[in-house]
Amino acid sequence: MTTTMMYFASRAAKCLPLTKQCTHRLSSRAFASAGATRVDNVDGQRFTLAASLGLMVSAVVFAGMNQHKSTFAEAPQVASNDDGDNDGGSTTILNWSGTHSVRLAQGTYHEPETMAELVDIVSKAYQNGTHIRPVGSALSPNGLSFDERGMLSLSNLDKVISIDKANMTVTVEAGARVSQVLEALRTHGLTLPNLASIAEQQIGGFVSVGAHGTGAAIPPCDEFVTGLTIVTPSEQGVVKMTEDSHGSMFRYARLGLGGLGVLSEVTLKVVPAHRLVEQTIVLTRSEAKEQLATLLKRHKHIRYMWIPYEDAVVVVTNDDENDLPLMGAGTEISDGKGGKKKIVTEDDIKSKYSKEEQMAPLHALLRNLANTKGIEIDEETMQGMGFGDLRDMILALGNMLDPDHIKRCNKAEREFWVKAQGLRVAPSDQLLQFDCGGQQWVYEVCFPVGTYGLPNSNSMDFMNDLLKEIESSGIPAPSPIEQRWSSSSSSPLSPTSVGPCEHESYDTKHALSSWVGVIMYLPSEDNDPTGYRREFITRSFKDRYCKLVRKVGEKYGIMCHWAKLEINEANDKEEGVTESVRRRFGPKVVEEFNAARDLYDPKRVLSCSLLDQIFGAQ
Repeated sequence: MTTTMMYFASRAAKCLPLTKQCTHRLSSRAFASAGATRVDNVDGQRFTLAASLGLMVSAVVFAGMNQHKSTFAEAPQVASNDDGDNDGGSTTILNWSGTHSVRLAQGTYHEPETMAELVDIVSKAYQNGTHIRPVGSALSPNGLSFDERGMLSLSNLDKVISIDKANMTVTVEAGARVSQVLEALRTHGLTLPNLASIAEQQIGGFVSVGAHGTGAAIPPCDEFVTGLTIVTPSEQGVVKMTEDSHGSMFRYARLGLGGLGVLSEVTLKVVPAHRLVEQTIVLTRSEAKEQLATLLKRHKHIRYMWIPYEDAVVVVTNDDENDLPLMGAGTEISDGKGGKKKIVTEDDIKSKYSKEEQMAPLHALLRNLANTKGIEIDEETMQGMGFGDLRDMILALGNMLDPDHIKRCNKAEREFWVKAQGLRVAPSDQLLQFDCGGQQWVYEVCFPVGTYGLPNSNSMDFMNDLLKEIESSGIPAPSPIEQRWSSSSSSPLSPTSVGPCEHESYDTKHALSSWVGVIMYLPSEDNDPTGYRREFITRSFKDRYCKLVRKVGEKYGIMCHWAKLEINEANDKEEGVTESVRRRFGPKVVEEFNAARDLYDPKRVLSCSLLDQIFGAQ
């Protein structure tokens, strides 16, 4: 008997939108506390439950479509004492975007309950040469943590071990989710320095792939690590590391792609908890280009959301409530010291348009599309849907590879953002997360753009070239194309790394990188029962969109985010993805990483196909 097990965080899970039901594999213990739904499929067929918006809301949005039985609320709640070895059969795990899955034979999937059990599993894997690829929350769009030979999850090892206010650090077990760590820090008036777009990653995966937020003076999240413990399948056993004790080896281990050991404990820098003022404005493309250098220096956090086929860029900035830039949003008052400062008042926050007025362009397009298909809309339910839910439904109701359909969607989205401009104030751990939309293919690249003090034109030149190619080629590119910025990381395998250098200079210390991510949304199984739509979208995304991004990025020295790097082994010689990655980091880094693998994982039991492809299997 085969058991397919997939876990979906509930709608109530912190900051996790309905449309992004992260399919991170929860342990049976965490499963109950997270309010998750587990699906057991005894006939061996893959059964994805409410994996995106369509299946969850279409049954209630459209009259006459209530025959769907696989809604989130109706899913079976199955208790489990399974320890992860799954004696009843094989285990299948699906990543959150539904783009990759892995089927593991009986006894090859492990969920240790204690640190001692983890050490025992890793020791036996070393002795027997059996595979135990570490997996976190399975959020990586490329399935980086997947390997059919065997996997190991730290879902049960999720304790917050200690909070050190004197040294401003927190030490956690690597299976703790970012959201759990934030919650624990909140009671101490602390928080993490930056976040990625969501907070459901396990800390181990969060740092191991070099997750990043945005902020020209803020590095990727691996740079916040001050100490770590890895359990290695080698004679080295359990190894504790800091910068002082292990130097460059520590920097390889903290962003080690799960290839040097099972990350079991992590110590991270923390900062005082603070509230941010978020401003959303819409600029034209020329305005966005002209203002970028000023905006990067003025604001602590900034991201651009480009809308293909529309002369519009949504700009979102975030700044400390008590340190607002004088040239930014808010009301100017005296600082009591003879100077001026900015504050945010209720009048500043008050929106010019009502929610109904903001949503009107999306509602109108949804009604139009539904009408052409003869579908009756439940107006009350539609009015209760958020922006992300509406966009996903609108996209799915048309041909998602038709440029004209995508243009209509993007136009409605621009009209929404124009009316949604304004301010809001909230704790940083809320505002630095945002709705990423439903299931999707993602391809994100990083490239150098000068320094914080003197950014060059690459950020805007790349986007100008990319949009020109997209729009002249008729790529059905949905909004947004997201652009963020970060400072560099000293981890050798970080896409922001400036590479080996003997002496630190201003340019290396203050190096600035831009991150650009393109997407194509995927319909739910409810809107694509045969799977053909997903198949065609996948083919178009990989064969057209990603190739176009790589072509445009050649002269800018792009490197893909490790969690979004896809390699087609059959065509890699022609596409040259592997070679471009090796070239980006250089032979010295590749050799040093492999030397570290030889020391800590000589039998390569932690590896996966992507690591083997880039760094070699042995």
